[in-house]
Amino acid sequence: MIHVEALRFAYPALAGGLSSGDLWPPLSFTVAAGEALAVMGASDSGKSTLCHILAGLAPRYTDGEVGGRVRVAGHDVLGARPPLRTVGVLFQDAAMQLFNASVETEVAWGLEALGLVPDAIDARVAEALARFGLRGLAKRSPGALSGGQQKRLALASVWAMRPRVWLLDEPLGGLDPQGRREVLAALDTLRQGGTTLLLTTLRPQAAQMAPRALLLHPPATSHHATAALLDAESALVEAGVHYPPRFWPALTGPTREAPAVTLEGVAFRYAAGQSPVLHDINLRIPQGQFVALVGANGAGKSTLARLLNGLLRPERGTVRVMGEPTAEQAVGALARRVGFLFQRPEQQIFGTTVREEIAYGPRQLRLPEVERRVAAALERFALDAVADVPPAVLGYGRRRAVTLAALSALDTPILVLDEPTVGLDGRGWAQLLAWLRARRAAGVTLILITHEMALAACADRVVALEAGRVVADGPPDAVLPGIDAGALA
Repeated sequence: MIHVEALRFAYPALAGGLSSGDLWPPLSFTVAAGEALAVMGASDSGKSTLCHILAGLAPRYTDGEVGGRVRVAGHDVLGARPPLRTVGVLFQDAAMQLFNASVETEVAWGLEALGLVPDAIDARVAEALARFGLRGLAKRSPGALSGGQQKRLALASVWAMRPRVWLLDEPLGGLDPQGRREVLAALDTLRQGGTTLLLTTLRPQAAQMAPRALLLHPPATSHHATAALLDAESALVEAGVHYPPRFWPALTGPTREAPAVTLEGVAFRYAAGQSPVLHDINLRIPQGQFVALVGANGAGKSTLARLLNGLLRPERGTVRVMGEPTAEQAVGALARRVGFLFQRPEQQIFGTTVREEIAYGPRQLRLPEVERRVAAALERFALDAVADVPPAVLGYGRRRAVTLAALSALDTPILVLDEPTVGLDGRGWAQLLAWLRARRAAGVTLILITHEMALAACADRVVALEAGRVVADGPPDAVLPGIDAGALA
């Protein structure tokens, strides 16, 4: 079903004269009809690009130099786009492929393009929404969904079209534990039904559903039985794919009695007439504490986080940062105290170069030693080589590193990070945790939204949200077992 022979690909030279070079040595592999192949590799190893080539998107819409032969379902995709119903693609950043007014019309759009009759469209939309846990969100705008819900919607839209080949770029990224289980079950059903799957992943959990794995580790690539590759943990560590928890630094630090953040009776809804997203939230987070904010996709975690830096204002109740109500402070003033990481890097990247992106915040806030701050951030997150490159052209993992570096340069006393590990490879995890360790040692308050239960277990305290309410608040060993059992998902 997929036949790749001596494939090579190089993007055009980046700004600043940085040459990309060939992503891999000549790459050859096949995937039989009904088979699944896992493609693993560190950030910038070419996993997403491989999906784009197989879908007929690269170099057609990306530019670049390509060589070799690529056939999908018998079609030469380098010579012409694959026919309808041949290939379905899930992008790593699922929000990039959502553009309709509602969840149900998003799923219906592809079916209408295929020319299905209305009754068949209605039936498939209902089936897709039910399969991916979206039935109660049919009328919602895709832009109003959480990142995990957007991922499930993109999967539902592809699934409804019944393509012969699925190309899935990080299908589990940003999903809560229950969502990961549901998506894996859906993909396994597809595989057993004869659908051909190629999935890129940094997660052993996702790779396990494929009998074979392709490891992209420039300047070499290698094929493995998946079980054998996952057993050889050292190979994944060396390739920069995996950073085992036993290597993680201790994320401990001093705490103080004075509150960093206080929420008193906070409620919020996005528009009049809509259901509230948050209900009567009461939290007190001491200075220097590490809090993990967990819960299912759509529970209200990102909304709560945006209340802390003034991007949103409560409908009712009071939010205080360092003892002062946020209602009395401009967003710019709060930025001196609260460093905020968006769930999607694109939501906060706009600089012409990586260096300018990192320097922007310190300059706007008139912080001292801007150049020193920028240099230190570039070094910490291994971005020196791309300092003069536009961040928008970097891969997802490096864009995430740019956003973290920009926060690092601000050196705020409070950090609010929304899913900071999504898209990070093993080296990215190591950089992030080393930075968090240094921040905690310096007494910085850490508030992390995460679906990574191993990371949440490192926190001093876990706060769990469900349907906009705090349903658990306490030490990790008291809160996390209930989440692992699916009680909150």
